[in-house]
Amino acid sequence: MTANPSRSRFVPLACAGLMLFAAAGLAQPSTAVMPPTEELHLLVPQQPRRALPGCAVRGVEVNARIDGAIATTTMVITVTNTTNRRSEARLVLPVANGASIHTFGIDGIGEEPTAELLPRAEATRRYREIVSRMVDPGLLEFVGTDLIQTSVFPVEPGADRVVTLVYQHAMPSHAGRVEYVLPRSSSVTGSGAPWSLTMDVAGSGGLGPVFSPSHPIITKTLGKDAVRVIVPNMDEPGAFRLYAVTGSEAGGATCLMYPESDGKGYFLFMGDAPDPGDAEPMPRELTVVMDRSGSMNGRKIEQARESARQIIAGLRDGERFNIIDYAGEVRAFADAPVVKNDETMRGAMAYIDAIQARGSTNLHDALMESLRAPLADGYLGMVLFLTDGLATDGVTGEAAIRQAARDANKEGRRVFTFGVGTDVNAPLLDGVAADTRAEATFVLPNEDVELKIAQVFDKLDGPVMVSPMFTTHAPDGTPLPQTVNPALTFVHPDALGDLFRGSRVMLVGRYDHAGPMLLRVRSEDPDSPVIEAVLDPKEASTRHGAVPRLWAQKRIDALLSKIRIDTADGSEPDAELVDEVVRLSLEHGIMTEYTAFLASEDMSLADAAAPRDEAGQLGIAYVRARESVAQQGQTRSGLAGVAQSVNRGNIAAREMAPAATLVDGKVQADTAVKSNMWYGADMQVQTVSTVQRDQRGTLYRKATRWVDARLGEQADEEPQQTVEFGTDAYWTLVDDLTGQHRQWMLANRGEVYLINHGQRVLVKNPG
Repeated sequence: MTANPSRSRFVPLACAGLMLFAAAGLAQPSTAVMPPTEELHLLVPQQPRRALPGCAVRGVEVNARIDGAIATTTMVITVTNTTNRRSEARLVLPVANGASIHTFGIDGIGEEPTAELLPRAEATRRYREIVSRMVDPGLLEFVGTDLIQTSVFPVEPGADRVVTLVYQHAMPSHAGRVEYVLPRSSSVTGSGAPWSLTMDVAGSGGLGPVFSPSHPIITKTLGKDAVRVIVPNMDEPGAFRLYAVTGSEAGGATCLMYPESDGKGYFLFMGDAPDPGDAEPMPRELTVVMDRSGSMNGRKIEQARESARQIIAGLRDGERFNIIDYAGEVRAFADAPVVKNDETMRGAMAYIDAIQARGSTNLHDALMESLRAPLADGYLGMVLFLTDGLATDGVTGEAAIRQAARDANKEGRRVFTFGVGTDVNAPLLDGVAADTRAEATFVLPNEDVELKIAQVFDKLDGPVMVSPMFTTHAPDGTPLPQTVNPALTFVHPDALGDLFRGSRVMLVGRYDHAGPMLLRVRSEDPDSPVIEAVLDPKEASTRHGAVPRLWAQKRIDALLSKIRIDTADGSEPDAELVDEVVRLSLEHGIMTEYTAFLASEDMSLADAAAPRDEAGQLGIAYVRARESVAQQGQTRSGLAGVAQSVNRGNIAAREMAPAATLVDGKVQADTAVKSNMWYGADMQVQTVSTVQRDQRGTLYRKATRWVDARLGEQADEEPQQTVEFGTDAYWTLVDDLTGQHRQWMLANRGEVYLINHGQRVLVKNPG
């Protein structure tokens, strides 16, 4: 039904506020008059639910559609009454600025229900009034957004009400790139109700990158100019954000910039692989290397054989392949890769069927054999290398095997490694893959070997850009003077992998007094297509607050990778690299197994941030991190060794790329990882709930208060200003932080200690 604000049945706010006090069990003015049998409950699906009796949100289903610069959002909210008496509920929904209600309805309500839309200024006043009357700062996070609230509706004992709301808004747009935001709480305690989110994105005459900096997503192509986006993990805190390049201006890339200070900032370059159209893709030469040692016996060897069958069958006619299997000795289907045709297919299937598991593991010789043969001209050479054990025969040293592979790989083959189980040398598999522009995959106990290998192989379809390079140019495409290039620093990744049909490239880095420049990715072939976008610091915006954290994730991943490589011979980790990991982890709230202690409530933020103590000795956090990295770095295999590699991969994967595989529209493998979650040495999930992050900043729970990471070594010093909840100074601070997009910091109960304009401010929120 269409909302009609003129027919609103809202209880006047002053009365509503008094009833809210009663519903929450809080003190209320003596003049309050309450209905004897009914209570009013304020419901905010985007905010963590407090454990109060009465009405509660049981689930939220969101479906959205983007057409050009217009977004239509449909929310279906199920409200349940858990008590044995009738309850009244009022829904409060923060929405994007400029929204308009299209449809509103509540099932089971006889007369037409109504909803009221409040624009930003009026919404801010209403938020404040509710916060003041409820003595709860939770809603402050949404100050600065518009507000939709429903009329009061009854929910019978034990019954449900389903609320359907459809609203539309015009999204911020720049050069064809639009930004969709669904407001949700940054609290790490979760919403208390399950959410689901699906959206369709359609371009008019073109569709470029579609990505989310806040949540891992799955994308499914619906047509040339449309995709479906599914968010498999809506438990991740914070607003959902999605960027899409649509319309006639859509291209293969876009660039987001976040300003820091004094001409410095962070950038993110995101581009989709060029569509080859009807052009013949570059042919592949694929070698499948199968471990057939005794430990592979049973289900593992059966899955490995079936994977090999499917991979060979999935090659195009004319592409080339070989099969190598190894235990203590190495065997091969052919002396060199052969062309796929009916005859070679029959021979390959018979060869695979005959592979039996027995013997030791000569990993070195198998790897050398896979890299030995000359590569046919015009082919992209790839190796899928599978092992479930440590090297026990021939050359067994990690550093020696890796160096031998580098020396032997004259043809530049990509070696995709698969570690099955936990009895593998995880850093070795990581390193061999990284050295060859490929990736390592770990199949954990009880996971499906066949599925994991198939997922990787599916991504290797249709090479469209081989050995891509990242270069910078003047906006008109001409070369930049060499003196300009240093304006971009700490760009990650250092080397780009090949791009295949449907794949994506992402680069993050820092800029320093950079002028406008064209960022370009292309292969060595001068006639190859390019992926390019303009970086212009004048277009940097604090709306893109996720970019610095994404850069920090990539930077930490690169540092940890180098540390693990450098400690292969048992040497101590580089202290400066470890210290940089600590600094970035603390600043951006990115916890790993090496720095998890930073989140402990027992460690003060000042101690965590201090490189040196008063006596000049190394700070406690830096000592502990160096000890942790050194200790865990010696563990190269087993549960703990594999866990470290999986954790590293998860850090790198927390970016704007598909996070799972869809088969028949269903999620088959979800690799989405929540913030501050990792696998411990026993492969059990570890999480922290004492770190809270949003677009601009990080809070740590220390003892009885939340502390702003920007305070650093000043965190133990006395505040320069103390602000009491509900005072004029409090609301002035709320307005100030709202202008900085930092109001979320105040949406926590208890004391909040932050730095604002260089001044230490202690905010005394209700506990």
